[in-house]
Amino acid sequence: MTSPPLSAAPAATLPAPSRAGPRWERWGLWLILAAFAGAGFNHVKTNTFIGQDFAVHAYATDELLKNPWRWFPQDFTNRPLIYWVGEAGHWLTHGTATYEVAAVICVLLATLALWFVHASTRSFIRSPWLRLSAVAFVAFLPATQVSTVVYAGDAAGPLPFALTLWCLVRCLEAGSTRAGAGYAVGAALALCLGNFARMPFVVLPAAGLVVIVLAWRCGRISGHRGLMLGALALVAPLVLGVWLHRRAVREFSYGPPHHEMDWHGTGEMTWRYLLLVKPSDARIFDAPAYWVLEHVEGGDQFALPLCHNYSYPALFHLAVYSDVLNYADDGELNNSTPRPEPQQAFSRWAVRLGVVTTVGIILSLLSLVIRSVRALFTRRGAPSTGAATWGWMALAWYLPLVLVLPFVHQAYLSGYWLPRLVLPALWGFGVVLFAEADQLLASRPRWLTVLLAGLILVQAVIHLRSVWF
Repeated sequence: MTSPPLSAAPAATLPAPSRAGPRWERWGLWLILAAFAGAGFNHVKTNTFIGQDFAVHAYATDELLKNPWRWFPQDFTNRPLIYWVGEAGHWLTHGTATYEVAAVICVLLATLALWFVHASTRSFIRSPWLRLSAVAFVAFLPATQVSTVVYAGDAAGPLPFALTLWCLVRCLEAGSTRAGAGYAVGAALALCLGNFARMPFVVLPAAGLVVIVLAWRCGRISGHRGLMLGALALVAPLVLGVWLHRRAVREFSYGPPHHEMDWHGTGEMTWRYLLLVKPSDARIFDAPAYWVLEHVEGGDQFALPLCHNYSYPALFHLAVYSDVLNYADDGELNNSTPRPEPQQAFSRWAVRLGVVTTVGIILSLLSLVIRSVRALFTRRGAPSTGAATWGWMALAWYLPLVLVLPFVHQAYLSGYWLPRLVLPALWGFGVVLFAEADQLLASRPRWLTVLLAGLILVQAVIHLRSVWF
């Protein structure tokens, strides 16, 4: 039996993707990566690394320096990889520029992660214009620009996530069992590293299993090969993740809970505010900052973290497309100061134009889920292996963190809606968006693809300018 085509479009209309790509694409990629790294180094210079809970993370780093075998000095949700990066900054500078150097290392790690994003898309996004667009889009989102520099665990997640996805896509598309096994072991190592970076890595093997089952049901791999790849790629990270969690709970058993949960519902971020928008959400298009006062409910209050003042979709959109905490302007040292011009004007444009890509992401994810479920029964119209891998792994990261918000105390005030917590998922959503665009534009005039790439470039410039100080 022959394998079905990788998409719903006729195979004859879709040229095979090239892993090498044209020379100009390679130069374009290096230009994007250089611009991203340069912007990151500028953020280090403007103290962006002094972000959320900086004092807490600095304390945890100091504690780890004193006792290297106590990996969880803050709480069981914060993993030690970022603190090991801080230790490297300490030893390289003898403690004189610990966090500046740690932030530089984080920028370099994120730059490498973006390289793996592009390398992964070569097998399932046919247009080099859209491959570069995917990298530029996720790289220059204000949420990415800030979260990959701030000294916190969020900066440690993108590299192991992108490396995991690159290995998984390669292992499922490998031409031989031996090559597939090698990439599966690489995915296992990346997932194991990820468990030291961020807690959500512990649930990613479940999404990996979904992707392997989907590839088997679509006839792309045999059942025997699927079992082998699953065993090699997913078992060890799952065991390590459970062990690390148990160790973390044991080390922090004497401390107070960091996140308070009420499984009956807190009444703060209700399901209505989590899932639905409301007319007053239109205020986000003025790009308000987190600690800026508004006249709300008869008095001046911090409007964004005020319960029920905005819906979750509105807050999340705002924080994806703007530096909502104003960290790019001198970090926490200056985050309560109103955002100056022209950065405020560029932030408004970023939030408004971002509606187009946000709607595109939502539609792309719906399409991915529907086609994946349908393919389990009909084997027709399945998404490409690469798009399915990025999409399902991203959803596995995003959904558990978001669906618990109605049960978390201070979901608004503590900023649990901020995209820094789901940054790897946000990258995955961006990749799925351009994979879907590639499918839609494959049989249409090339100038439409070039036009879309140009619009993404304009959007990226606006994003970068909004956080450049």
